[in-house]
Amino acid sequence: MVAAVFEAELDSGQAADLARLMDEGRPTRPEGVLTATLLYDGSRARLVAVWKSRDALERYLATADVPRGAELMRKVGAEPTMSVVDVLEHA
Repeated sequence: MVAAVFEAELDSGQAADLARLMDEGRPTRPEGVLTATLLYDGSRARLVAVWKSRDALERYLATADVPRGAELMRKVGAEPTMSVVDVLEHA
């Protein structure tokens, strides 16, 4: 498993809007996403999407104009960075 991590500075209103967009978009998540979480510390948000495999993520990225996490963050006025990390344990 891997996780795509989208990170950006957000104010509390933007974070709330992003959480709403994530909830609304849950039924249309890209195939291969096991779960997605929004972490927020008061100024920095991290949208973490856990994928069933690196191959599934890479296939998605090869066909997507813009990754879903970046799209959602842009909708609330933020330009995120993206990184991919291995998931060693997922309960």
